[in-house]
Amino acid sequence: MLGVAGVLAACHGTGRAQAELVVDCPRADVWNVVADGAAYADWNPFITRVDGEFKEGTKVRIVMGTGPDAMTFTPTVLVVQPGSGLCWRGSVWIRGIFDGEHCIHLSSVGSHTLVVQSERFTGVLAGRLTEGIVRDTQAQFQAMNTALKRRVESAAGL
Repeated sequence: MLGVAGVLAACHGTGRAQAELVVDCPRADVWNVVADGAAYADWNPFITRVDGEFKEGTKVRIVMGTGPDAMTFTPTVLVVQPGSGLCWRGSVWIRGIFDGEHCIHLSSVGSHTLVVQSERFTGVLAGRLTEGIVRDTQAQFQAMNTALKRRVESAAGL
């Protein structure tokens, strides 16, 4: 038993992906787009569908990507702070194998908004899988942040 525990401990790891961007609009405008999961399909190239409301303690169904490469998760919403951000945690297979805690934080920078999107990967397989996943996730976060900026600024007439 100790041998199995040792192998699992050696494999267990963490990783973190993060991307940030400044949106030239107030935080409330950015929050309105981030909090409207039902409209993600209209603008978001990364998270292409959200079924359910972002409400603490509830599960939402999230589809990432399109076509045969699309992945579906059912994470639990951990934090909803209107105007400031939200976080959810999802797992691949069983919790503890490969988990991700995804957060979108908004902070004011004058009349603009700093968007910081991050994901912390943990679990038994995280140490083995994260390098490529972190790189890919950061690129997807950047694409999502850019699309978010475009969506919010277009609605504001910028």
